[in-house]
Amino acid sequence: MRFGIWSPTNPREGVSPVDLYRQQIEEVEVAEACGFDHIWFYEHHVSPTGPMPSPNLMIAAAGARTSRIRLGAMVNILPYRNPLIAAEEAAMLDTLTNGRLDWGVGRGLKPLEFEAFCLPQSRSRDMFLEHMDVARRVWADENFEFHGEFFHVNKQTPLSPPCVQKPHPPLYVSAQSGESLRWAAENDCHFAQIDALIEEAERDQKFYREIQAASGHKAEPRLVITREIYVAETMERAREEAQPWLLRYWQLWHRYAQLTRDGRMPDEYEKWRQRAPMLAKMSFEELNERGLIMVGTPEHVTKRILEHSERLDLAALACVFKFGGMPFDRLLDSMRMFAEHVMPRVAAALANKGPARAA
Repeated sequence: MRFGIWSPTNPREGVSPVDLYRQQIEEVEVAEACGFDHIWFYEHHVSPTGPMPSPNLMIAAAGARTSRIRLGAMVNILPYRNPLIAAEEAAMLDTLTNGRLDWGVGRGLKPLEFEAFCLPQSRSRDMFLEHMDVARRVWADENFEFHGEFFHVNKQTPLSPPCVQKPHPPLYVSAQSGESLRWAAENDCHFAQIDALIEEAERDQKFYREIQAASGHKAEPRLVITREIYVAETMERAREEAQPWLLRYWQLWHRYAQLTRDGRMPDEYEKWRQRAPMLAKMSFEELNERGLIMVGTPEHVTKRILEHSERLDLAALACVFKFGGMPFDRLLDSMRMFAEHVMPRVAAALANKGPARAA
């Protein structure tokens, strides 16, 4: 199991946009120093509460300040962008980071964004699939002309620069529905799930593996799951410091639940329409009890992660340490305590179980 960070971009009171982005780059530097393997940024548009219209610009900036940690978007929203531009940008980022790019892709979720781009959200899957068909041909350095339903490309010159990682950077796809899981498994992509219950992830992993095997791919771990995490010396201190910020951050699911009630989430997003109201009504206690959040001492958080590893074959755990406008020093303290006291415990426990599993 690898450890990554999913890094939201939420304004903090009294922090300018210039300093907000500066702090996020510092977060990446600290993550690398702490030994994390990945960090991912999201993409949001016309969103004052999540000002990250270009995660790829953040990747480029972070790449210049780091040397080891892998950098990626979770996710690039493909319906919004021409596939030739996006594929070329991925190749350039792969070059700038010397082969450290994770290329996360998805079809988008927020109705407000589709409205801003004047795109039909109900057709997002078709746009996603058409985009990926073209992008793969760009990365393969084909010369071709393509005229699809949504995109038009006429590439008659070499891809410059070419990708460092061949045939292209590793693909990570946001996959909650059966259709998305099937596409990810058929294409042997990592699949990421945001705030999925462990039993949901367990079921989806089984389905993915069946399709992965039927498609002739080796049975490798591909699941990446997010968990909100806060670590402190005592359970009481962890809860006191994290709970107010986490509950504000969790309002995200209340907003999606309201969009569902308002009829603004298309039928094609049925999984999200089911998940949002369920998550929105959970109390802090239930979230902690069911492992959706891990707030407590290093021992408590280690136990929760190992419980997940018993049921899920995780490629990576995407830790969310930043809850909305949480003070920056608390974020860094929690990250460092996790790296110092949780990651070694988990690694040792999994290493001890390795021979038993092999036997």
